[in-house]
Amino acid sequence: DRVVCRCLRVTEAVVIEAIVTLGLRTVKEVRQATEAGDGCTCCHKEIHTYLAVYSASSSPASMC
Repeated sequence: DRVVCRCLRVTEAVVIEAIVTLGLRTVKEVRQATEAGDGCTCCHKEIHTYLAVYSASSSPASMC
């Protein structure tokens, strides 16, 4: 599986599953749930992208 957070070896699947199942809406919530982004913070931009696509607050139009 693709690694999103290299510092803590958190995968894309873990991040997406946490966003969808826990209803996460912020990078801080993703960090608390998965630890992704707790290292150097380089993956925060990518986490924002996952939130925009998979967060329950996202509208279907923004998922296209």
